[in-house]
Amino acid sequence: MFVLSEMSPARRITLLAAVPLLVLSSSGLTAELMFDRTSALKYALTVGAAMIAIAAALAPQPLLVFVALLVVAAPVATFEVDLVGVRVSAVVALLMLTAVPVFLGLGKRVGPTALGRAGCFAAVLIAVPIAAGPDISEALYVPAVIAVVAFYCARASVLPGGTSVVLISSLISLMTQAALAVWEYATGQQINLYGGAEARAAGYFFDFQTQPRPTGTFFDPISLGTVLAPVLPLGVAAVLLLVHHRRRLAAMATASAVILVGCGLSLTLSRMPSIGALVGIATVLVLVPRRLRWPAVAQTGAVLGVLVAMAVSVGGPSLLLRATSVTDPTANGVVTADGDRDRVGFWHVALEAGFDHPLAGVGVGHLNQLLVARAPDANVYTHAHSTYLQIFAECGVLGLAAIAIIGAGFLRDLARVWRRSPVLAAGLAGAATAVSVAALTDVVVIRYVAVAAALAPLLGLVAGLASRQSADG
Repeated sequence: MFVLSEMSPARRITLLAAVPLLVLSSSGLTAELMFDRTSALKYALTVGAAMIAIAAALAPQPLLVFVALLVVAAPVATFEVDLVGVRVSAVVALLMLTAVPVFLGLGKRVGPTALGRAGCFAAVLIAVPIAAGPDISEALYVPAVIAVVAFYCARASVLPGGTSVVLISSLISLMTQAALAVWEYATGQQINLYGGAEARAAGYFFDFQTQPRPTGTFFDPISLGTVLAPVLPLGVAAVLLLVHHRRRLAAMATASAVILVGCGLSLTLSRMPSIGALVGIATVLVLVPRRLRWPAVAQTGAVLGVLVAMAVSVGGPSLLLRATSVTDPTANGVVTADGDRDRVGFWHVALEAGFDHPLAGVGVGHLNQLLVARAPDANVYTHAHSTYLQIFAECGVLGLAAIAIIGAGFLRDLARVWRRSPVLAAGLAGAATAVSVAALTDVVVIRYVAVAAALAPLLGLVAGLASRQSADG
C-alpha cells in the first residue's frame, strides 16, 4: 500500500489493472476472449503483455520497457494475429504500445539532430518518386517504420541507462536469431511463428547445393545475414570497451555473443553481409583511439580466430566453397555463377532505367515491370539486387541525394558522439559500414519491414547520443 501511495495516478491505475489481467491471462481466459483461435504463442503473448504492463508501472523509466520489447521483437515484425476479428501485425501493435509513454510525456525529448533534419529533407526529396508509384501506402510502410523505430530508440537513448537498454535488447534479439540459425542448420527444420518448427521444404530456392541456408524468423537467409552483420563490429567495440574498463566477465560474455552471431552469419552463406561485417570490423580498428589500437587488434584477432574455427567446423566444405566464389562469382565452375550472371543483368537494367529517368526515376514500385520486360530470367519478384541501384532506378538523382543527405547527417551526429565516446562511435560507424556494404547486392533493407525494424535502432542510437552530447555541452 505504501508503494501504491507513492505512485503517480497513471502508474497506480496501470498496476491495479495489470495484476488481475495477469491472473486471467495465466488461466487462459484472456487468450480465448481476444483471439479467434488460441495457441501456445498467443497464450504467451497475453501473459507477457500483462507482465510488461506491471514492469512498466514499476520501472523508473517506463519508456525503456516498451522500447526494449520493440527492439527484441523487431525480427518478428511481420507476425500477424487475429485480434477480436481484426488482423494486426506485431510491428503496428508494438509501435502503438510504445507511443503510450511518449504521448504521456514520460521521458525526455530528443533535441535537434543532424540526422533528424536529414530525414526530413530526404522525405521531401523522395515524395515525388513515391507519389509516382502504383501503391503509395506500401512504398511508405518501410521508411515510416524505420523513422518511428529510430525515433523511439533515440528517445530511449537520452534517458539514463537507455543506451545500454537499446544495445542489450538488440544483442539479445539478434543472438536469438543466430541461435535459431544454428538450430535450423543442425536439425534441417525451420521456425514457423504460427505453428512452431516444421521440416524445411525440399528444393528451397536459397539452399546452396545440399546445405540448407537458415533464415531465422526472416523471409530469407540474406535478410538474416544483413541484420547479423553489424553485430560483429559493434560487438568488437563493446569487447574493447569492457576490457578497457576491466569488466572482464562482461567482455567474455560479449565475445561469446559475437562468436555465436558470427557462426549464424556464416551459416547463411550470405557473401556481401559477411564481407560487410569484415569491413565494419576493419573500420572499428581504424577509428579507435591510437592508444587502444594494438590491444584492439589483438583482442579482435583472438575473437575472429575462434569464430572462423567454429564456423568452418560447423559449416564444412560448403562454407569454404561459397567463400571461394567471392573473388570471381561469375566464373565457369562456380556453382552459383548462373544466378550471379542474372544479377549482373538486373544491375544493367536498373542502371538503364535510372539514366533514362535521371531526376525522379521510374517511380517506386515500377522497376519490376522493366526487369520482367528486359531481363530474360526476371519474374514478378525480381528486384535490382542492389539497394543503391534500386533507389537510383525508382527515385533517380532525388533518391541518391536522399541517401547522401541521410549519410551526411549520420556522420555529423556520429562526430558528436566521438568527442565523448570514441570507442562506441567507432563501433557504431563499423555497424553502419557493414549494413552499407551488405546493401550493395540486395534490397532487403528497404524491402522487408522486419529487416528495417531490426536495423533502425542503429540510427536511433546515433541521433539520441548526439542529442545527449549536445545537451551536456
